[in-house]
Amino acid sequence: SVYTEAYKLFNDFNYTGSISVIPSRVGEAGYMTYEQLADVYMNGWDLLNHTYSHKENAYNSPDELLSDFNKAKMWMENRYIGEQSNMAVLPYGEVNPYLIEKLKNNGYVSIRTSDNIMILNKDKIEYYHVTTINLLTDVTVSEVIKKLMTALEEPKTIMFILHKIEDGDDGSDMKYSRDKLEQILMFINQHKDKFQVLTYSQLF
Repeated sequence: SVYTEAYKLFNDFNYTGSISVIPSRVGEAGYMTYEQLADVYMNGWDLLNHTYSHKENAYNSPDELLSDFNKAKMWMENRYIGEQSNMAVLPYGEVNPYLIEKLKNNGYVSIRTSDNIMILNKDKIEYYHVTTINLLTDVTVSEVIKKLMTALEEPKTIMFILHKIEDGDDGSDMKYSRDKLEQILMFINQHKDKFQVLTYSQLF
């Protein structure tokens, strides 16, 4: 649905976004194909590293997670879509402190959790302050617009996180309707003199 719904909708407003790639699922039912990933990549979208397999319960296995990130990085680089493969997106949004240093030592430049971003500089680790809006099923357009309005009063970086773009609720809370997403994009576009829409990598 990122390709069939969000990609087309973003194009209507001349916006680009960022996709967290799980190589082991590329081409599976319900996931994007390599050709679709290559299409959005060639049109300015970010493809971020979300580990090769997105395993559950891996928080206490930092070495295994690092290996999974490296495997995904190699997969993306070997297919010429790896420019942002050194930007790690944590499975389930949780980061083990031991993993941070391991990623930094292996050339990764940032880590995105479920609610913040860490910049992995050579000599230190810094937080990049963002306000995260997770577009879950029950989040209303008015709630989102209210948070966007606060950014007009006091400039800040807002990061949207989307999963599936479709109507209904399958119990996961991860579906968000295309209509609501379009309304949010329309509001941003109506105030394009005040908002700047960036991909994840463009933040840095």
